[in-house]
Amino acid sequence: MSSLADLYAELKADVVAVADPLFEHSQKRLQAKDDFLPHAAVLSAEGKVVLMGAMTGSRDGQANAAHILPMLLNGVRQVSREKVLTAIGIAENVSLTRGEMPMHAIKVLLEHERGLTVALFLPFHKADSGEYFFGEAFVTPAPPALNLWPPVP
Repeated sequence: MSSLADLYAELKADVVAVADPLFEHSQKRLQAKDDFLPHAAVLSAEGKVVLMGAMTGSRDGQANAAHILPMLLNGVRQVSREKVLTAIGIAENVSLTRGEMPMHAIKVLLEHERGLTVALFLPFHKADSGEYFFGEAFVTPAPPALNLWPPVP
């Protein structure tokens, strides 16, 4: 059985293929709107990455992360029933504490068919000038949110 680090190293190309567009989209939304709603990306067996979002259908256009996230997860589940997927990623705006330091971060939860599940974090802060600055990304093991694939023995 591979260690988590070995599996991550082996699957890094898939991780990057899913996570990079999610981080890029999140950064653009932060710069434009000071926030972003959860969004996803799926990696097909053919190697194609497709970004996904959820729409509330509300007339006022107001939505929040707590409302959108379950809809987004259901959408990813539906896609997984229609297409063979290799990996999925879900991006969220989170607050966390690392060590004793509170921070805001873009979180991408990545689940791979080979059993890898990790959370990638990109810390950020907004300067008084209104500009966003992004720190050094880090990765931690995480429990899966969707469990789309059977456990790897």
